[in-house]
Amino acid sequence: MNDELPKNSELERSLDQRFAKRPHVYHRLHRIADMMDQAMAEGATADEAEAMAIQELQKLGGDVLTDWAQAKQTQSVEQAQAEHPEAIRHIKKK
Repeated sequence: MNDELPKNSELERSLDQRFAKRPHVYHRLHRIADMMDQAMAEGATADEAEAMAIQELQKLGGDVLTDWAQAKQTQSVEQAQAEHPEAIRHIKKK
């Protein structure tokens, strides 16, 4: 059995490098790890630790999806502006 990870550019970059553009996600990952360490130190049961981890991972998923949606929206706006530079921006009228 081969336990080695496949070699490619994404796996060769450290998590620090990969999450540099998403500091809030990076910090949430650290909070999850800290929570798990604290739960173990306080003698939490496996069920309690699992429930905490699931809850935090769901929050992490929400953060990641929010990042994705914001990036996609920015990309769409930039693409529309490049394709139609004469178009005006839709802003609230005063």
